[in-house]
Amino acid sequence: MLGIYKPTTLQGNLDRDKYFEGWFQKIYSKEYNASILIIYGYATRNTEDRFGFIQILLPQKAPEIIYCNRNEIVCDPDGHIVQMGENLLTTEIILINSNDINVRLKLTNNKVIRTFKNSMGYHYFVPNLPCYHSVLNTAHQVSGEIQQKDVRYILNNEMGYLEKNWGTSFPKSYIWLHAVDPHDSKVSMLFSIAEIKWFGIKFIKHVGHFHFDDKQIDLRSLKNFAVSHQMPSKDTYQILMRSKTIQIEISIVFGDNILFKGPQGGVLSSDIIHFPDADVQIRFTENNKIRKFHLVGNFENIGNF
Repeated sequence: MLGIYKPTTLQGNLDRDKYFEGWFQKIYSKEYNASILIIYGYATRNTEDRFGFIQILLPQKAPEIIYCNRNEIVCDPDGHIVQMGENLLTTEIILINSNDINVRLKLTNNKVIRTFKNSMGYHYFVPNLPCYHSVLNTAHQVSGEIQQKDVRYILNNEMGYLEKNWGTSFPKSYIWLHAVDPHDSKVSMLFSIAEIKWFGIKFIKHVGHFHFDDKQIDLRSLKNFAVSHQMPSKDTYQILMRSKTIQIEISIVFGDNILFKGPQGGVLSSDIIHFPDADVQIRFTENNKIRKFHLVGNFENIGNF
């Protein structure tokens, strides 16, 4: 059983009580200098007519949410297919058709990560955690078009990223960052740290990686790893990571924020403040050599550690 367990696999547990499964599809467009976000999934304690959901953020627009009735949702784990009425969401095609938004996208060069070690490692096997996390694709290309009323977006091989979460609720306190270099698709940063509650016990866990120069640093594998963070001003956040071999300093300037809905107890009810295109500066030190990176990132800072 453990040997064949794949956390990236679509589970489709529509009948499970107090449960959610959701995917975060991010597209960074150099053409529009902005992120396009499609968040989709289901929450089993939502009402029947709002059982499935698709949240969409387009450049310089307020986010929109599309709900789908329980009896219109079909999941195919083998093909990683989520069908919500007329809407089709897979790792290769995204088709969304509503009164306000029409989306037709093709995803290519997917780099699917099927091992359970991709972000949480052996913590996947800890039962009944409130939230689990997995990265599906780290750097794929997205092409197609999106029509919102009289506005049309044309995408041509833009940078894509796909992750998923599942469980009962998002952590009450967490930091999450995903950032890319608009000029170099090989450079990206994923980092998340959260306070986890499990049968009355609280502990802090982190996941993430840093990609550059065809090199990947798995943040979980670093020895003597320590994280500190602070908010020196109302629109700036700083994260410092240290290990035995490297140091990573991250400075995040927020910019505008928008509001998404997140799961709580199997209901899509929590307000999540999300910064879609924050300015991210990274200073990376290894063997006394310093590298600097300038990225654009999506950032969330929820609760307090």
